[in-house]
Formats: sequence, C-alpha cells, structure tokens
Amino acid sequence: MPIKSRPIEPEKPNPYLNTPIGPLIMEQFQGINTYTTRPGVDDKECWWIDGFICLNERNLRTLYGPTLTIVYSEPGGPTSSPISFFAFANIAADPFAIVVHANGSIDAVNTNTLLITTIAAAGTILNPSRLNTAITQYGSQYVLIVSDQTDGYFIWDGTTFYFPGDVGPFGTVPSGIAGNGIETYQGRVWIINGDQLSFSAPGSVVLFASGGGGNVTSSDSFLRVRYTALVQTNGFLYLIGDSSVSYISGVQTSGSPPVTIFTQLNADPEVGTPWPSTVTTFGRSIVFANAFGAHINYGAAVTKISDPLNGIYNTVPNFAGLSPSSAKSILFGIKVWMLLLPIIDPITAQFVNKLLIWDGKKWSTSGQGINLIYIQHQEIESVLTAWGTDGINLYKLFTKPDHTLQKIVQSKFWDKPVGYQATKTVGRAYGMAKYYNFNHPNVTLYLDNENGSSSPVTLVPPQIIPVVNAAGNIIPTVNAMGDVIVVISSWDIAPYAAQAVGQQGKVIGMTATTFAEDMAIISLMFQPEVARVDG
Repeated sequence: MPIKSRPIEPEKPNPYLNTPIGPLIMEQFQGINTYTTRPGVDDKECWWIDGFICLNERNLRTLYGPTLTIVYSEPGGPTSSPISFFAFANIAADPFAIVVHANGSIDAVNTNTLLITTIAAAGTILNPSRLNTAITQYGSQYVLIVSDQTDGYFIWDGTTFYFPGDVGPFGTVPSGIAGNGIETYQGRVWIINGDQLSFSAPGSVVLFASGGGGNVTSSDSFLRVRYTALVQTNGFLYLIGDSSVSYISGVQTSGSPPVTIFTQLNADPEVGTPWPSTVTTFGRSIVFANAFGAHINYGAAVTKISDPLNGIYNTVPNFAGLSPSSAKSILFGIKVWMLLLPIIDPITAQFVNKLLIWDGKKWSTSGQGINLIYIQHQEIESVLTAWGTDGINLYKLFTKPDHTLQKIVQSKFWDKPVGYQATKTVGRAYGMAKYYNFNHPNVTLYLDNENGSSSPVTLVPPQIIPVVNAAGNIIPTVNAMGDVIVVISSWDIAPYAAQAVGQQGKVIGMTATTFAEDMAIISLMFQPEVARVDG
C-alpha cells in the first residue's frame, strides 16, 4: 500500500516581527519621577529634568541663570564676614534685603538702589543662624528681628536700629525677650521660643507684659521639642513644630486689665519640620520640607507633595549638615516654590546643592552655576523673585538667559514594542524645538539602553537662511563695510533634520543636553524596530 506523505507546512512568521511599531516620543513633560525605576516611569513623565521647567505639554523651556546683584567681596566693602542668612522687608515703599552675617552684624540693602547700610555692628546677633534667629515686618513701618539670646528683640524703622531698653516712637523696647521665630498677626507680634508662645498687646510692637500681651507654654504631647516657625495665612496663625502643625484663630482682647484669649487647634500631630527656612505660604496654603519630603498644608490637612523626588531626596547623609531653605518665584508666568537641598545628582553621580522646583503639580530641578547655601524670595507688587547666596554675595536667581548652564532632560526607558523579551534597534532620531534666541542653539542627543549610551548626535535648528537668485545661486548679503550678513530665521517651530543613530537594547531611552540660552523643546522621538525575540 503506498505511503502518503504529509505536506510540509510553511514556517509561520514571527508575530513579533510583524507588530506595527509607532515612534516613541518624549513631549508631554509632566515632571520628573524618581520614585520608581527608569523603566517604571509613566510615558507622560521624565526620569530627570535639570535646567528646564515643564511649562506645558510640548513646552519644556530652558531656565535662566542668575544676576550678581549685591557684591560683598569688593575691597573696602561694609563687611568681610560671610553671609549667614537674609530676609526681605520694606519700609514704606523702599524694599530691603536684611542680611545677617556670621559675625553677628546686620546690613540693610536697598534692592532698588543697591545701597548697603550696616544697621547693627558685629556681635549684635550672638549665634547667627536661621535656626535661632528670625525676621518679619510690622506693616510697612518696622522690621522686627528676634534671636534666641538674652535681650534678643530688635526693631529697625528704616533709620534707627533699636536695642532692648531704647526709647523709640513706639515706647521703650522690652528687655528679656528672646526667640527663634516671629510673625505679625491680628495687629500683634507673636514670638516663639522653644515651647513658649509670646504675644504683644494689640497695636503694639513692645508691650508683651501688659495691655493684653502675654505668653503661654505648650504642654501638648505632639510638640516633641520646640516650635520652629510661625506663619499666617487664610485668617489663621500657624505654629510649625518640629513634628507637628497647629493653628490659632479667634484672637480677642478685652477686660480691665486687658486679657487676650484665642483658640489653638492641632492640624497634624506627626508632621512638622526642624527647618524654619523652608516654611512659607503658597497661595492660601503653607509649604515646608523635612527629612522625609516636602509637604503642603491644605487648611487643616498636611499632605506630602514630593513623592516623585523619593529617589534623590535623601541621597546625602544628614543633608551634608546644610539646613535647607526655600523660595518662591514667578518663572515664565508660573508661580513656583523651590527647595534648596543637597542631593547626589543621578546623571553625574556628584554631590550638589540643587534647586528642586514645584509648580503646584510637577517637579523639575535646576542649578544656577553657584554653590548656593541659602535662598529666599522677595515680593514686590505681587511679583515674586528668588534670591540666593553662596555666603559671599547675593544673587537674583533666574533673571537672564545663560549659556554657561547645561540643561538636561532624560526620558524613561521604554521596553516597547513587544516587551523586554525583544531586542530593539534604532536608526533615526527626530525632534522639534522653539527658539527665543539662537545663542548656542544645538542639542546633543544620546540614545540610552540598559548598558549605557550611544555616541552623541547633534540636533541643529534650521536657523541660517541663504539668499538665492533665480538660478539657485547663493547671493552674499553684505553691509556697507562689506561684511557678510547672516540672516537668522525666527522659526516658531524648528524641526531638526533626522539624525542617524546606532542603538539596540531590551530597553531604550533618550538623554538630551544643551547650553542653549533660551529655547523650548517641543518633542524628541525615535523609531524602534524589533530585531529579534530572545530565547
């Protein structure tokens, strides 16, 4: 009986190799996320953003650099002592930076005229540090300074610096007042000193023992060590403790002799901060940072806002001994809060004091080319400006385009298409940008895989426009001196020419760097193809 042969079935194609593949794109710029691994980052987020700010989808703009505004290092300057910290206030319409030096002297710097006046000599503040000294203002009449030392309450009226016991237009300055925090609220001066809260009589900056002034010592179990900061917002006075947040309302003074009463309630018994320089308002809320993150107080609820920073937040042991500080600023029309914190930079693996920037939703980071040790903000006519110091001079931050600052954005690692069981290859990269000027415009792009990065390719905007005649020949455009004039385009959208790259891997991502002064990345993308399915 003849044997019938079975027909040979054709080999089935690998379904993975026929999978339609779309480009992988970085363009939504919803902030950084270091809380997960780089492959775990959401497609809308980035693994790292430094020197850029995420203004919106398809709008990642380069941040500006600083202006050296107030110089203390010039020979013959008013003081040679390092800057410990500074704060801002105004007397009438005159804006001042109140600068406390390590030798205990105090300068008032008019930030309009830049005139520096030493208002208190060395030794006035005995242990200059923002941890035990604080500054506020009473209306636009007085600058109030309190320090944790015997007779540590001082008043400056724009002309005269008053010490305890001096007689001024407001009466005699009280003796025996000390503290580490100060605020004005409901027409009174409030001072914290350890677990004690003192308050002045209504309408007075000097009466703390009469006229309705007084003090109260906390016995609450949630005040572990001490109050660290006072701040008023939304009709309440908040007492920030090292491990708690409370608030005061309903302040009333009545009777003869006058007695002041108020209600004090706890907002959070577990979360506070030992870092008073991080505490400030953000809108009607309060933001601050501590050893495990940055937080915001919405009404009577404290919420952590820095989860996306968890991968870098606590990378420097004991924060290198730096007491972190914060500032607010308006950057390209967006109000931001920034925290100065020592971290290990995930790109360079180097220790650096970095500005961690929050716009109310998204996080990015930046440096300023200065070894900043303290930051603070000034508000004039609702305009917020961040300032910083390296201990020597004062700088106004984010004020001018800067080509000395390198800007970096790094995407997630994609295991698309198919998954990490497949090796993908990339042959081309693409991008678009918007330029506000063409100074140092090039972008350097690397394609990263699980083992490292590709050789860099340079993305160059189409900025030079040749002038040609009817035959297509370039006509040199010259001025009266015979110099060739280069005609620069004002592209609203500048598409980069496709660049050949060589990369393959189980996961692939992008790193882009630039020294461009003023531009915005619209989109960066590459087109992967499946080379093989391993195993």
